[in-house]
Amino acid sequence: MSRQSTVKLATVKPAAFVISALSAAIISAPAAFAATQKNDEKKLETVYVSATRSETAQLPVATQIKVISAEEIRLSGAKLLTDVLRTQAGIQLSDMDGSGMRNVSVSMRGLSGANNVLVLVDGRKLNNPSQEGPALNAIAIRDIERIEIVQGSAGVLYGDQAVGGVINVITRRASEGETSGSVVARGGSDNLEDYGVNLSQGFANGLSYNISGQKRNADNYRDNNQSAYESALLNVRYEREQGFVFVEGQQIKDDLRTPGSLRDDQVLIDRRHTNSPNDYSDKEADTWRVGGGVNLSSNWSLQTEYSDRNEEGEYMYSPNATQYSMRVKSLTPRVVGEYALANGPLVATVGYDDIDSDYESNSTWSPVASNQQQRSIYAQLLYPLMPKLTATIGARYSEVEDENQRLLEQQEDDLTASEFGLSYQANNQWRVFGRYAESFRFANPDDNNLVPADVIFLNPQTGESFELGAQWQGDKAQVSYTLYHMALNDQIVYDPFVPNNQFYNGANINLPDSERQGLMLDADTRLSEELALRFNYTFTDAEVVDGTYDGKKVPFIAENSASATILFTPVTPLTFSLESIYTGSRYKSGDENNTSPTLAPLTVFNLAGVYTYRQLEISGRINNITNELYAGYHSTWGQYPQPERNYEASITYRF
Repeated sequence: MSRQSTVKLATVKPAAFVISALSAAIISAPAAFAATQKNDEKKLETVYVSATRSETAQLPVATQIKVISAEEIRLSGAKLLTDVLRTQAGIQLSDMDGSGMRNVSVSMRGLSGANNVLVLVDGRKLNNPSQEGPALNAIAIRDIERIEIVQGSAGVLYGDQAVGGVINVITRRASEGETSGSVVARGGSDNLEDYGVNLSQGFANGLSYNISGQKRNADNYRDNNQSAYESALLNVRYEREQGFVFVEGQQIKDDLRTPGSLRDDQVLIDRRHTNSPNDYSDKEADTWRVGGGVNLSSNWSLQTEYSDRNEEGEYMYSPNATQYSMRVKSLTPRVVGEYALANGPLVATVGYDDIDSDYESNSTWSPVASNQQQRSIYAQLLYPLMPKLTATIGARYSEVEDENQRLLEQQEDDLTASEFGLSYQANNQWRVFGRYAESFRFANPDDNNLVPADVIFLNPQTGESFELGAQWQGDKAQVSYTLYHMALNDQIVYDPFVPNNQFYNGANINLPDSERQGLMLDADTRLSEELALRFNYTFTDAEVVDGTYDGKKVPFIAENSASATILFTPVTPLTFSLESIYTGSRYKSGDENNTSPTLAPLTVFNLAGVYTYRQLEISGRINNITNELYAGYHSTWGQYPQPERNYEASITYRF
């Protein structure tokens, strides 16, 4: 990673324990899963877009991409995207709401905060130029075709904020001659009412459309936590052999009462209580996308997309109400070339990203009037060195311009990121890979608005990571292992105790160097026609390696986390799913000095059942079966209690 101004990179220390762990895991895996393998020649063929930002067949990329299909989501009984993400390897969620909807942020590779994981819908960024996390509730679960999860740094291909990883949600679209749709009604605890409809149709002339709508109301678990959510989506696409064009529009209205945090002693008295009975956060968002692609030749294609997201809202943080507006415009053209060489497929991607973000608010405490422009060029090459060995090489150059209109200050900065990886397909079952990758995150307009008194603009956050992994795949089972080491510089975080430029405490700062290293195991197997098992385990060692807190653990990152799911199908139309989600002990957020007792380990069990009769589907789900009392986010100054045992049921008609 290089910048116009010098950035210090942390020294990468040897991690012998992870190398030993990988060796042991690779040796033991075939014995554990060989009984399920029947066809040594069979390989799973997957189509995904996250490897090159364009839809391609499965490629030997030097990283691990987890693909979760619509069928897997359906059988799990999940009704929200967050329900799916909670069970995935390497992912931890923080929930400051309890509804599992808007106020949820995703952590990968031990990186907390709203902007260290990039969340996409069909390649469009959901991340915001503010402290608010990506709106995961903007995606209706029934509209999802698959979810692609890229573990680790993806700064070359995706740029800003792709530090811990990328979550790319791919939505459904109708094929030629296909008509499909569904109507769903869902109810549950705390007066949950959720209604949705979608319709997709594809015509012989290449025209297709998708319409989707949702209306959700709930009181939710806490006092003053009512929510009212409405969304409407229309996508029209025209596709021929020469290329395709599409236009899409989405409108969202999302009203939410915000109960705020409670002190630990208050939680012991009443977990549902609120200290902020008048607080709320209401917003309306309109998003438009237009794009397409054209085949320039038999080997090269040009694809581009323009999106414009405009959001306005008002929130009450007693005793003051604040109005804000946010607009994000992006243009992302790219050229993709594919050649069949003697040693395998060569894929080249060259692209340009232009992102313009505006954020304004009239907050009494910290008013904002800022603009940020990012411009990047990037290139990635997948080159088959030998029939079984493929190299991934890439680089990105990015420029950023920030304007703080309130302070009449401007700045410009630039940096480069690179990656190099190797993927070796040992045989039809075994693949091993290794990768070096750099990542970065520019401070967004909201970050730069509230900084220490002696700072005008924060430094970009930069990092470098090394990973080594292996994947084994048989007829009825698969297992993958990944080891990584990440060094971060100038990490951007909020510190509630640092004096800011508004003359009170609480500022966004650049942290001293920190390191993260860990192990991730992900496996699933089908033992019989009736029984399937899925399991994952993640070890995360996150530690500060410089400054005041040298040697201290990064707060609110669990060293150990795991998930196990049992799928049982006693008869073909009926499937039960029992999942357990384990989060190990960790320090409270804000306990940088590691002086307070750690939070106790937690295991949450959820049970779902799905029954299908012809075009009718009935499903039910019990969340938190054992009635665990826990917080979705727990800091030294307070916590956000999560729902106790709760229920929901739905009926869906598909046509």
